[in-house]
Amino acid sequence: MPPSIPGSLVLPTPLGVALAIRADDRAITASDFVRTTRVSSGRIRDALLREAAAQVKAYFRKRLARFDLPLHMDGTVFQKTVWNFVATLETGELISYSDLARAICAPRAARGVAAAMARSPLDLFIPAHRVVGADGTVRGASPRSLRRKLLEFEGIILK
Repeated sequence: MPPSIPGSLVLPTPLGVALAIRADDRAITASDFVRTTRVSSGRIRDALLREAAAQVKAYFRKRLARFDLPLHMDGTVFQKTVWNFVATLETGELISYSDLARAICAPRAARGVAAAMARSPLDLFIPAHRVVGADGTVRGASPRSLRRKLLEFEGIILK
């Protein structure tokens, strides 16, 4: 049986932007925060996208600590290792780049961890906002980044 045509969904968020999610027949393949007023409406036919929508809504209602969805990540082995670890972090749980490097048995790779997080293909599902500098501050985020807003949403007050 040939794979199904990839599906997509755009969900509103309380952050002032929407979350665009794309999936194939096996996994979430991409998610990005986007500035749009066009959000998906009506019944979601694809079961995986329906589950993703339910989990995103639960997260924004503060009823979900960690996403449990199949994720497809294109990247190097190192990047995938970093992203898979970060995907296990629960709401409100922070880790520094250096502690993350040590956790994945690459203690000298804090800069590599930062580079991997900058290329994360799955906004929100790989919670890059939970990876912070050793001093507890948001590092390397552009002024338009939602990292600080997401941390504040989760009840984390940064320095």
